[in-house]
Amino acid sequence: MVLKLEIPGRKTFFISKIVLDLNGTLTEDGRLREETLSLLNRVAGILQVYILTADTFGSAAQINRELKADIHVLCGENTSAAKAMFLEHLGPEQVIAVGNGSNDAGMLEKAAIGIAVLGPEGCSVEALRCADLLVKSVNDALLMVLKPQRLAATLRR
Repeated sequence: MVLKLEIPGRKTFFISKIVLDLNGTLTEDGRLREETLSLLNRVAGILQVYILTADTFGSAAQINRELKADIHVLCGENTSAAKAMFLEHLGPEQVIAVGNGSNDAGMLEKAAIGIAVLGPEGCSVEALRCADLLVKSVNDALLMVLKPQRLAATLRR
């Protein structure tokens, strides 16, 4: 499955994957809201969904049972580098990345389209600087994928 995004004044993107941070982006205090789960599973009908996490709240296994996504728990000190390397492996020109933390900045910058989320747990300035777009919730980011004309309207030059 490929989502063709024509952004006037920029270029045409052929997106096949979305990579999301778990804690602070998809979840609040480690909990996934029902509406977010529903939207994410709809996005999984369009794109391959990958979720990256250090699993701070220990909720990845439970959330994985509810989602049509591949969850990858990252180990080690430098989760920022691990997330950026994961994107490199996927082919960043085919990826929308969504995150809110400093450790998401590298993947937001490398992705064809990086979306920073300013949710209840905040958004780091570093993530904001590296993103193409800022949204007020992860649900807004997921709706951008489901209604791609919103991306074109916001990112056009």
